[in-house]
Amino acid sequence: MNALYRLARQLAEPLRPRLMPSIVIVGAQKAGTSALFSMLVRHPKVIAPVEKELTFFGNDNTYALGMAHYRRMLPLRPWRGSGWATLDATPNYLYRPPAAERIRRHLPDALIVAVLRDPVKRARSDWNMFHQFEGHPRYAHLYDPRPFAEAMAAELADPPPFGYLARGLYAPQVARYFRLFGRERVLVIGYPELKAAPDEVVRRIARQAGLDPALLPADLRTVKANVRAYGEPVDTALEERLRNYYAPHLQELDEVLGGHLDLREG
Repeated sequence: MNALYRLARQLAEPLRPRLMPSIVIVGAQKAGTSALFSMLVRHPKVIAPVEKELTFFGNDNTYALGMAHYRRMLPLRPWRGSGWATLDATPNYLYRPPAAERIRRHLPDALIVAVLRDPVKRARSDWNMFHQFEGHPRYAHLYDPRPFAEAMAAELADPPPFGYLARGLYAPQVARYFRLFGRERVLVIGYPELKAAPDEVVRRIARQAGLDPALLPADLRTVKANVRAYGEPVDTALEERLRNYYAPHLQELDEVLGGHLDLREG
């Protein structure tokens, strides 16, 4: 009997459905999405996809491959039990306009999670990542050799493809998801809150996604993910210029959110 059961399961395996993401972490880049992903997958009912960043909805070429390609990156639904979930944590979904509409088309019931970080610190962290890609086996083609001040001066004059500053213009990005999903399906979290109270944040996400937060481990604090040393000291004059640049955009964000989101980091 056991042999027949195993054979039946083996024959049915190609027809076994995949879990579709019920949580989509859309961004922002360099705002703790890797740590958040690692904490959420510690829930016993959450099964991780093949990798954290599936990039499907934000990449035109990958999206053109169709949903069959996307499903292959997602976990198989377990044979037993119910209430299983998976997630997609691709931080460029917030910045890439087509991604929001594509997610709405294919995952209309997903909970959208956006973690927002102080845009000046986010831009510096983003530059630091690209600046350290020299000789990287996978991302060497994205290497940015310029010093931070030079990169920011170029962005302020004529934003180049790196988008260090543009990715921190959160108001229209968040508004796009509000419009498509409704405010009740979009959870906006400040990076300082995620750092200060990760357990509380993850439990809130789990609860809103229909997962029992009581099943999460008692202590969810995790090691810092993707931490890189900074090679240059902070230029206070440049930082002030960047803060002046972002000031009206942060005010616009408060208007979109209907209240102030504190992004100050200690």
